[in-house]
Amino acid sequence: MAGIDLELIEDAITEFNFNVTKLSKALSFFEIGPCKTANLNVAIHQLESSTVVLCDSLEKAIRLATSKIVFLEVNTRNEELESLRAYKKNSEYLLKSQNEKIFKLQTNLTETRDHLFSQVVRQSESVSWIGSIMGAMLWKTCKQHESVKALIGTESLKEFLGMANCVLSSFVIRQSNSNVLLSAESEDYKFVASLCGILTNLAAFPEGRAHLATEADGLILANNLLHAIQLFQMPEGRLLKRMSLTFVYNICLEPSGIRFVLDDENRLRSVVDCLSPVNSEDVLTVAVSLAIMLIKAAPEFQIKSMIAHLIPKAIVKNMINTNNQQLKEAAAHLVELIEFDWLKAAAMAETKSERF
Repeated sequence: MAGIDLELIEDAITEFNFNVTKLSKALSFFEIGPCKTANLNVAIHQLESSTVVLCDSLEKAIRLATSKIVFLEVNTRNEELESLRAYKKNSEYLLKSQNEKIFKLQTNLTETRDHLFSQVVRQSESVSWIGSIMGAMLWKTCKQHESVKALIGTESLKEFLGMANCVLSSFVIRQSNSNVLLSAESEDYKFVASLCGILTNLAAFPEGRAHLATEADGLILANNLLHAIQLFQMPEGRLLKRMSLTFVYNICLEPSGIRFVLDDENRLRSVVDCLSPVNSEDVLTVAVSLAIMLIKAAPEFQIKSMIAHLIPKAIVKNMINTNNQQLKEAAAHLVELIEFDWLKAAAMAETKSERF
């Protein structure tokens, strides 16, 4: 089509040039007369005819050329579109393949994680079971004074204290981050209870508490127990609460132990918070006894007054109505200490000191 169009254009241009040349010659020799005028009209007519042919040929050529350009453009766009479609199809296939691999890896990861978690839980339960049995045996052994004296200052006791702190911290984290209620029947609970029992027995003897009250791990354990004591909710936490308070009470029989508790308001508040009617009478008895010790052992009247003001007097007064004689007597004594005007006593002591 392009070849035929070019031939038409060339023929039309040749004829047009011929007619123009012919017309020019005719005009150069033109003389007015009927004959000359007729020839001129013929030449002009021929020129007009060749011009029309030329214009038609040019119009066809332009139209065909334009059609060819559009056709080529459409073909090019179609090829690009097909290329894009092929790319899209390959991308979709690749994406699908990648998603399948990701899903498979996630499935494998979940299965592996569940398997490992199950394995860790079983191992943890086994360790706790073994620990609770060994702890129960050592708990009974530590009731003997000679056994305690043999442990004091040994590397074994130092390692045991470090292990006890780790076990307690782990237990506290699990209780804090879990919706599972505290259970006295769980192996974890029994393990922690046996550790508390061992340490309470150690601190019950003078050599044991003197060592624990000056040993960093011993004081850290007392601190951790006081901070964790509110997690030992009643009634399941009864044993852990009582032994924790008893351990701290024994530590406070040493001057360094009492200073350790008095030097931190959070430790004091942990003791005071145990003076709650939700606790059993045996727990309250130890808590009241510890509060009495802290007030009496405080080195300054101002500190005694501060501790007394922290203690809920109304709750302690209600304890006097109990049938538990030990708790009744301890509560009555604590009320006396709470109601005593320690600041007035401080002023009187200061005045007396100035006189002498």
